Amino acid sequence: MFKWWDSTQIKKVSDICLIAPTEQLAAQADKIILKQKMDNIEVFAVGLGRNAIIDCARELYERGAKVIISRKGCAQIIEETKTFDVPVVNLNNSIMDYLIMLKKCDFQTGGLVAFFSYGPLSHEIIEICDFLGFQARNYVFSSFEDCHTCVQKALDDGAAMSIGGAWTAPVAREAGLEHVVVENSEESILSACMTAQQLLEVELKEAAKQRTLQAQMETYQAVLEFTHDAIMSIDDQGRIQVLNPVAERIMGVQAAEAIGRNIEEVLPNTMLPEVLRSGEPQLNQIMQIHKTLANTNRIPIVVNGETRGVVATFQDVKQLQTTEQKIRLKLHERGLVAKYTFSDILGSSSVIRDTIHRARSYAFSQASVLICGETGTGKEMFAQSIHNASERCNGPFVAVNCTAVAANLLESELFGYEAGAFTGASKNGKEGLFELAHGGTIFLDEIGEISKETQVELLRVLQEKEIRRVGGSRLIPVDVRVISATNLDLLQEIAQNRFREDLYYRLNVLNLEIPPLREREDDVKLIGERLLRRLGGESPDIRNQYLRLLHRMQGYPWYGNVRELQNFTERVYILLQNGADADSVVSEMTQRKPNANQMQKLVESEERNRVKAALKEHDRVEDAAASLGYSRQTLWRKMKKYGIYR
Repeated sequence: MFKWWDSTQIKKVSDICLIAPTEQLAAQADKIILKQKMDNIEVFAVGLGRNAIIDCARELYERGAKVIISRKGCAQIIEETKTFDVPVVNLNNSIMDYLIMLKKCDFQTGGLVAFFSYGPLSHEIIEICDFLGFQARNYVFSSFEDCHTCVQKALDDGAAMSIGGAWTAPVAREAGLEHVVVENSEESILSACMTAQQLLEVELKEAAKQRTLQAQMETYQAVLEFTHDAIMSIDDQGRIQVLNPVAERIMGVQAAEAIGRNIEEVLPNTMLPEVLRSGEPQLNQIMQIHKTLANTNRIPIVVNGETRGVVATFQDVKQLQTTEQKIRLKLHERGLVAKYTFSDILGSSSVIRDTIHRARSYAFSQASVLICGETGTGKEMFAQSIHNASERCNGPFVAVNCTAVAANLLESELFGYEAGAFTGASKNGKEGLFELAHGGTIFLDEIGEISKETQVELLRVLQEKEIRRVGGSRLIPVDVRVISATNLDLLQEIAQNRFREDLYYRLNVLNLEIPPLREREDDVKLIGERLLRRLGGESPDIRNQYLRLLHRMQGYPWYGNVRELQNFTERVYILLQNGADADSVVSEMTQRKPNANQMQKLVESEERNRVKAALKEHDRVEDAAASLGYSRQTLWRKMKKYGIYR
């Protein structure tokens, strides 16, 4: 049902609003709109008067109206108002509306018929009246106040009857002149509503385009203003078109002053005119811009095969270095850094010094390293030290314990996976540890424990320097140095078909054997004291008691190596700190019998020491083998097993 306009009661209106100057028109339009199910059109009746119409239209616009429909006079008043901009569809009376009205009135008169209208009527209406045999004249008004003048003029001309709209009806009747209101037909109302809907559709599409264009412009502006790169472009005449804030700073000129000027006037020797002539890009060029050393890319803008301009990006080399430092800090926050260096490895024994010396030499190579050693000997500490001494030290260091990840998940952890690769996979996929280690080092601890299937994939990565995510087909190049570690005898694993021989030789390009702590007895005290200080055992009393107990451990084989020494130190410190007797710790450990695995390690350790001693004593391998009771081939096999080199 239509509403009389009341701004205090209406807060939100439809996209299309029809303003009716009469209740009859409002009711008729409402009936048609309801019948046609035009749900986005709402009808409002408004009182007479220019101000009332303007106020109604303005407030409808403010409450959401995007298109307004109204009769000719009202529509013209709304369109003339400059304070708000809303499309208006004229609800015009057609010639047929006038003919229908004349037929209904069965009009017969010998006098003048006055046609009152806001703006001139169509000539056809007057001509039809002449054809029907009666005199007609059009009286035009432009405001509600003009209606009185028009009516009086018609009376002075001898008008016997008048035809017009809602504005002239009360004035004519008050003056005693018979007046007939021309109502809009259903066809004219429906036509105006359909026109309004078409106009609304165009308005909405245009608004959507404008929003998209605005979003694009805002995006481009944000990229220009907030990128770390300086960006500049010239047109085909060499005139500057774009200059972002970073470029302003580097070039020492304001965009407002530079845009439109030739690039050579603003900044000579940019090489942009050369790219404009050749149409060939120039990438990763170093140039000096005033006091800034910059890395630049110059890219031609090609449209339909013709070079229409050039875009240049500049990166402040000093800023790039600062950014690299920030990335390094981010890597540290994510734990992708190596914290140990060779200076953190304690020991003065010749065996550990030789091992450190060899590891230092490995740092200058890009080849894979296989670190062998018992549990707790510090294999990861050596891996981190090699990384930090290498040219990859600013890249990530990614460590993974191959036994800490389920066998069926290790491949996806190492190489990543695509979205939906398996049940439970992240919907966005995940980058693998090899991708995280790009530009740096990956440390694969307990490498001897990985499955044969993963061994195949790892071998391919080492050979091809590229990975394929689980569930994916795309090959991703990676620049990663691999350092692996094991406490197993991989040659024995190969013999038992548990480890691939080809992978072993890929991993074991450089071999590093970490000596067990029992071969470094001179270092036990040094390491023990450092561990005690870390725990806070600074008092002389605790230190002396600790050293007394540690002295009683002389000759102990330290099955767990430094890790076992650390456990011993912690237990002793806790007991001494609380005034308890710590001698029991020594008794327990010295009376402990080694298990089969530990015994095997002891036997191998003793054998390794005998081989090294024989080789040191004899110049010829044959003589060393004979002193041990081995054949020459057996000695070579033992040397290979224990990573011993002459």
